[in-house]
Formats: sequence, C-alpha cells, structure tokens
Amino acid sequence: MHENEKIRQYFLSTQRTFEAVIVTEGTGESVLLDSLRSSGWNCTVSFPTQATSDIESICPLAVFIDLRVPHPSQVAKDVSSVSTEEVLIASIAEKHISEKRRRALAQSNIIHHVTWNTRDVTLFDYVGRLANRIRALPALFTVLDETDQAVEVCDEHRVVQYVNRAYENVTGCIRSEVIGQPESEMRRKSLPRARGEEERRRSSDWKFIRVPFANNSQFVYMKRSNTTGEAAIFRDVSLKSLKSQTGGIEAPISEVLTMLRDVSCRVDGEPAQTIKDAMKVLSSHELYAPSINRFRDADRIATQYYDGLIRLHHPARQRKRSVVDAHREKRGSHGERRRVSADVKNALENDNCWKFDILHLEKVSDHHALSQVGMKVFERWKVCEVLGCSDDLLNRWVLSIEAHYHAGNTYHNATHAADVLQATSFFLDSPSVAIHVNESHAVAALLAAAVHDLDHPGRGNAYLINTRQSLAILYNDNSILENHHIALAFQLTLQHNANVNIFSNLSREEFIQMRHAMVEMVLATDISRHFEYLAKFNKMHVTDVAEEQRDTNSLTICDMLVKCADISNPAREWGLCQRWAHRIVEEYFEQTREEKEKGLPVTMEVFDRNTCNVPITQCGFIDMFAREAFATFTEFAKLGELSEQLESNYEKWKLMTSQWTPTHNTNLVL
Repeated sequence: MHENEKIRQYFLSTQRTFEAVIVTEGTGESVLLDSLRSSGWNCTVSFPTQATSDIESICPLAVFIDLRVPHPSQVAKDVSSVSTEEVLIASIAEKHISEKRRRALAQSNIIHHVTWNTRDVTLFDYVGRLANRIRALPALFTVLDETDQAVEVCDEHRVVQYVNRAYENVTGCIRSEVIGQPESEMRRKSLPRARGEEERRRSSDWKFIRVPFANNSQFVYMKRSNTTGEAAIFRDVSLKSLKSQTGGIEAPISEVLTMLRDVSCRVDGEPAQTIKDAMKVLSSHELYAPSINRFRDADRIATQYYDGLIRLHHPARQRKRSVVDAHREKRGSHGERRRVSADVKNALENDNCWKFDILHLEKVSDHHALSQVGMKVFERWKVCEVLGCSDDLLNRWVLSIEAHYHAGNTYHNATHAADVLQATSFFLDSPSVAIHVNESHAVAALLAAAVHDLDHPGRGNAYLINTRQSLAILYNDNSILENHHIALAFQLTLQHNANVNIFSNLSREEFIQMRHAMVEMVLATDISRHFEYLAKFNKMHVTDVAEEQRDTNSLTICDMLVKCADISNPAREWGLCQRWAHRIVEEYFEQTREEKEKGLPVTMEVFDRNTCNVPITQCGFIDMFAREAFATFTEFAKLGELSEQLESNYEKWKLMTSQWTPTHNTNLVL
C-alpha cells in the first residue's frame, strides 16, 4: 500500500470515545441513545437546569435537546455560550417536526433534528471522525512551525493556504503577506512547477508532495534538508519583508547577503558550505576591520604592532555574567530607601511598566524626573554594586548629569533622558533580552541612556554644520552631537574636583570595557546611522555561538535597545505619544524659524509652523524609522504589544491628518 494511503486509512480508522449530552427531564433511555452508545459515544443525560454546567465540564461534541423541556431555544443559546469548541446541537422529539419549526429552531443554532426511535446515527459518526482529524491539527501545525524545513501548502488553484516559520526565514516573507496569495516563483526561485512524480525527482531544492486526503487538490512544497541550518545563520528579518510604506530602504550588505542566500539554496555540497561561510564573514560587525591571526603567536614584533596600533581595545576573556545570572545572585538584596515626597513616590509607583507617565513625574518632581527615576532604576539594577561605588556618589553623579541638560529645550531635555532610561530598563527586563545581555553591558546601557543627549542645544547636527559651530569642527561633521554627549559625560565624571567619579573603583580593564560600551551605545542613537545598526541587529545570530560572539551580541542588542528607547515615543500610550510629538515638533519649528531668519539651508522644510501638518510628520517618522525598528526589536524581545500600540497610534495620527490646519501649530506645548 502507498505510504500516503496508509496515512489516510489510519486517520479514517482511528477511533476514540466522543462525548454527547442529552438535555431532557426524563431518563433519556431510547433507541437513539442505544445506537449512539453502540457507535462509541459516551452519552450523559442532563437536566435543563444542570445542562450548562455539565457541558462546561464535559466539552461534548454533540448536544441533543429534548423539545419537551421548557424553552428549548433558550437552552440551545445557553449551550452555545458556554461551549469552548464547535458543538453540534440537535433537537429530539417523538416524531418529525415541520419545516417551519426547523427554521425557527435554526435561529438558536439547533441545526439538526432526530427522533427518539431512530437508529440512523451516520451523521454523528461522520462528525466524530471529522472531529478526530480537526483536533489533531493544532498539534500538527505546532510541529510544522517548529521544523527547520520550509513548508508551503497550496490549494487546487495554487493559492497559498499555509506557510511555516522556516518558510518566512528562507524567503524573507511575512506569513500574513503570503497566505491567500498565488504561489510565486519569486519566493521559490528554484522551485519547479509540480506536475507529478517525475518532476518531484528532478527538484534539487524543494520537494512536491500531494496531500493524501484531498484527492490531489492540495499541494505541499517542502524545502529539502540539504539547506537545513541555513535559516539559522541569521535572524533573517529583512527590512523589506516587514510592514512598511517605505519598502525601499535596504542596506547594500543586506542585499548581498540575500543574493548569496538565494544562491546557496540552489547548490549542494562544498559550494553551498563555502557560500554560507562567506555569508558569516560578511555578517561581521566590523566588515572592514582587519582580522589578523596568522602571525599573532609566531611573530612577536608583528603581534605587538597589531596590539598597539590596530587592536586598541583588549577585552578580557573571562566568562561574563548575564543579566539573568546577576539578578539571580543578588535577589533579595536591597539598599537604603531614598527619601522622596509622597507625590513623587506615587508617580514612581509603576516605573517598570510601559505605560509609566514620565511627564507626570516631571511635573510633581519640579523637572527632576531624571534624578528621581534614575536612582530608582539604578537601585533596582544594583548599579552601585557593579561599579563598586556608594549610593551617595551615584546620586551626586545623576544630579550633575541632570544639571547639564538644557531645561529650555521642549524635547531634548532631562525629562527625555529620563524617558529613555525608563524605556531601556523596561527592555532589559524582558527575559528574551536579559538572557543575551551581560551584566556590564546592561549597566552601560542604563548609564548611556541617562547621558545620551547631554548638553543638547535643541538644534540638530545639520544646523551645527551649516552654522560652522565649534562642535562640528571638532568632530569633523560626523555624529557631532552624539560624540559631544558621551565625551562631555566622561569629562564631567572624571574631573578631579567634582567628586562624581562613579568609575573610580573599576579596574583599568573594567573601565575601558564600560567606556567602550557606553560610547558605542550613545553613538548608536545617531539617526543618520539608523539603518546601519538595524541591519547589524537583523543579521545577528544568537544560538550556539562562541563566548566572544556572545559578548559581541550583547553589545549589539544593547545598541539596538538604547536606539529603540530613544525613538520610543510613537509606541507609548496615546496620550504620552501625542504630548511627546508636540514637544519635538515645537523644537523643530524653532530650528526652522531660526534657519530661515539667518538665511541658512532649511534642514526640514516640512516643519514650518505656518504650513506644517503635524499628524503627517508623525506618520512619516513611523513609516521611515520607528516601524521597522520596533517590528524587529519587539519580535526579538517578545514585546509585540509595543508594535501594536505603535500601529494604533499611527492610525490615530492618520485620522487626524485631514482635519489638521496650521492654526493647530500654536501653543502645542502648554
């Protein structure tokens, strides 16, 4: 017997006991009941007053309602309301009922009628066998989603009915975008049209399988196992595959990797492995940095040149604790409680929740949100223990940092820094993130978030370049503000007379690593390098990696984490989202006004107070930057509700676009 026919016969012959409930005020004993029991049904007789309770506990496949009970239609509605699965509801009477009565009962989900003396239970046997198949489907689909082989199921019209997660990884397509669409050669470039067994044997890349139960009306395409493992090379979430209205933004290296991946699917053996090795090399975070190892042990002079002039940073090789490990060891440890007012204490109540209202804290703390939320977050993450400093020293440091933010900026001020710090802490709290982040990087991320916009002048990098500001000259027009923020943070921290050096008890190696991580994370907030960091994160491989790669991954995750925290306003609860948007827009309005007054190139013409449609600018920012970043990061962090909030806010902004007029642009920030 053909293997497919064996499977088919197995499903048809497999029996199990099915549950049925008979709702009646009598005993229920009848020819019908005997026939059901002889066909393998377990029948429970239930009084109308007990019916819903019995149905909830038994979860029957069929319910029979005696038409002699009071209000059978209401009983049927009650049954439908408590059934967790689809249930067949039938009525029972001494004789057949009229067509008019049938139609009336159908309004209450009673879809079949039988008599007490019938022996024909064929319909119910068929429903039982069908249910046997259907109840196996969730397990089958779960297995399909876990397999490394890509699977695509099409109907007789070659329309896609199902694809699994491995298919998404291999093709770079999102499931919701594929299902319901015609099969595509663009998605399966090496996949031939399935016409029979001969073609099935010719396919070197995918195999074609006829579904045994559908009379050849369904087709399954399965990626052959010779490419197993390819999907695991990268977290392959292409920028183009995510829901976006920009769609055309793709890093060149991502396009190269996509092309190589497609080629690797078409070859076998050594060429396929060579291509995969090349893809791993190209996925390096330092693509153009030299990888010199042939002489390190043999040539002392060359090795010292390399260490002294090229590899300036010498990371230690000791095993680093993850955030999870660190907090497991420190559980139950609490420092002294700081004294804060009742209003501030209440405002800080839910600082570990995404709906935390930092603007309310700004109000009740008299614009000291950063120092208030900062110390609470630092206390929770045991920052003092990691740095080896006192609470008092850390508090002085936070106050010093807070004092060097410009209170006159509507957006880039200490409250924004506090908001980014709170978001960073929230992201680190995710178990899916914490397991991959080491303790020192977690602390570096929190400190970087606190200083990431230090001394921001309320004007962008382009403005500083166009006005030939000293900072632009100093940093050669490259990431001007970001370099300034982190450089000033270390200048303030390390100056001898300030007594705020929170790093004083770190070893030289520990300080170098902490500084390196903080610099990297602050520079990652440069929006001009947004897609570079996003591409790096997308190509990161987190399973079965060496210790050195795990450390690199930890830093990459924190780069992305702080970056997302910095642009998280569009994903906040709507009220906060709207107020933050008004703040940033107000700052842009002022920059545009000043640029026009001074005859400078206008950085963003769209932010002219006299013409700007604010909702359109917010939709544009989400389309251009926020959606891609949050779709990618929240998938990794298993925080999908944030992307849902972002999309909800997007729709609200979209609805407002048609009613917005320039008159709304006055007094945005009250």
